[in-house]
Amino acid sequence: MENYLVLDPRRFWSYFKNKNINSPDSLFYNNVRYNNDGDIANAFADYFSSVFKLSTDFHGNNECKSDCVGDLVKIENVTYDDVVLSISELKSSLTVGVDNIPSFIIKGCLEFLIYPLLVLFNLSLRTKVFPEVWKQTKIFPVFKKGDAQNCKNYRPIAILSPFSKIFENIIHKKLYNQVKNLISTSEHGFIPKRSTTTNLFCLTDKIISSFESGSQLDVIYTDFSQAFDSIDFGILLKKLQGIGFHVNLIDWLLSYLCKRSLYVYFNNAVSHEFTSTSGVPQGSNLGPLVFIFSINDLTCVFKYYGCLLFPDDLKLFASIRSDLDSVLLQRDLDCLFKWCIDNRTLKNVVFLVTLERLNL
Repeated sequence: MENYLVLDPRRFWSYFKNKNINSPDSLFYNNVRYNNDGDIANAFADYFSSVFKLSTDFHGNNECKSDCVGDLVKIENVTYDDVVLSISELKSSLTVGVDNIPSFIIKGCLEFLIYPLLVLFNLSLRTKVFPEVWKQTKIFPVFKKGDAQNCKNYRPIAILSPFSKIFENIIHKKLYNQVKNLISTSEHGFIPKRSTTTNLFCLTDKIISSFESGSQLDVIYTDFSQAFDSIDFGILLKKLQGIGFHVNLIDWLLSYLCKRSLYVYFNNAVSHEFTSTSGVPQGSNLGPLVFIFSINDLTCVFKYYGCLLFPDDLKLFASIRSDLDSVLLQRDLDCLFKWCIDNRTLKNVVFLVTLERLNL
């Protein structure tokens, strides 16, 4: 396996992961020890559900903001070619969701499934209802690091229905083509031709420019606590309404996001079901794009200096030449704090790095 590290790293890391996956015999959560597989599954369910919060109501009839461009963003129907392309792009896998149908079966039966799925997808858009059965999610707890018997050292991996992913892939393509020009250039996550590399290139360019002008560069790094799980449905949909999403598309997205049922699968034991009351679906094709629009307006609140995002990790940077520059940077940081309050989001980490050129 070591010899394959260079030629086939995926094979090596697959071997490595298999050797390091050990289910705990017992689990601690809220100072209680659980030993039975069913009790452990329920403890994981309680922990994973604790990150959600109650979202504000969305009424849909509020007046649009001044920058509203009208009902320009809409999806009217799904075509035969859309379904064929989406199924062909589905990754072949043995992993199964709630419906117990692996994706390779769907790809193998493509010619028999195209028309039934075409009817279902268009019915969903027409009625503005996302099927309940496609909102059911199987969750596997995956150990991160630290004490393997501590519930908080695990993260949830969500397994969705492949039919849901096919539908979401179609909606994502149609939606992204209409909204890509509305996404802030400061965002480098979940966007084609942008990545951590382009994010760092932009920051490096700013550092070089500051050094060439003889000034230091202050960079404030922030991280948002449970950003993907804590998105408020009401606030998100108001933002989408404000930038011109059609009312039918907003209603469909509301159905897609709300009342998703989840359960934890652990050592063949199944937990009780719980419902997501906030956030975007993990493991989904559409969720990352929806998340981008929940945070897209953040880049507009800074009045004095620039920022970079990936996708929720924020870097706020400023060339410091005088005390006034430090004051203005603090004002932008105050604007960030206000945005967090307005969007019911918590900052988890904030720290400052000062970069200075060394004259050797």
